[in-house]
Amino acid sequence: MTDNLLAPRAPARPAAPAAPRSHHGWALVVLLVGAILPPLDYFIVNLALPAIRDGIGARPAELQLVVSAYACANAVVQITGGRLGDLYGRKRMFMIGMAGFVVASTLCGLAGSGAVLVGGRVLQGLFAAILAPQVLATIRSVFSPQEQVRVMGFYGFVFGLAAVIGQLGGGALIELHPFGLGWRAIFLVNLPIGVLALLGSWRFIPESRPPRGQRIDVPGTVLLSLFLLMLVYPLTHGRDAGWPLWMVACGVGALPMLGALLTVEARRLPR
Repeated sequence: MTDNLLAPRAPARPAAPAAPRSHHGWALVVLLVGAILPPLDYFIVNLALPAIRDGIGARPAELQLVVSAYACANAVVQITGGRLGDLYGRKRMFMIGMAGFVVASTLCGLAGSGAVLVGGRVLQGLFAAILAPQVLATIRSVFSPQEQVRVMGFYGFVFGLAAVIGQLGGGALIELHPFGLGWRAIFLVNLPIGVLALLGSWRFIPESRPPRGQRIDVPGTVLLSLFLLMLVYPLTHGRDAGWPLWMVACGVGALPMLGALLTVEARRLPR
């Protein structure tokens, strides 16, 4: 179904030549950084919630959103983020996602209220959804089928490691209190890592995109995003909120939204 979210148009310009094989190792390092940051920043906040509450007086509802708003924004935009890479180039979208992620992390680290922190987390989730899909797509483009077997092993290991590092690293940063930053360190630590990854992606990752140009199916993309939002938001917030009527209606409303999406996409299929 998601393949129909894009309709073909005129052939795109040929992709840029592949990077020299001597750069493949550095390209892999940069891509793995792009793979670990999005899940890492989901888990890293868990142990910091009490410190955030005490530091900026965040309310319980805001503390819940610090975790769930990131996941919700990421889920809603994930598919669109992958399509943007196909359309505008994976290296370009990787760099935009990484740059936006760094800016959003800075906003989170400097937040003086719960509302600002939640807004920063939403931005983090959005840019993580642009960043993450480019990693696998670039791996398939840059590395040969034989190399991909080993590279995917690294990818799976790093992705799984994010949960462990997020929990342990978040707790360690709070305990160590580097430069007097306290809980803010769990977000500001992304700055040097992200800047180095940006420089590395500009230097070592080649641009790539599908050989045939595509355009975004706006109605399908909007309906898909609304469906995911109406489904994911109640699932992530409903239990803590006590399942108010409007949230139950939102979740139930996801079903007709899915029906509308399937109808629109079915009409785009060749007859």
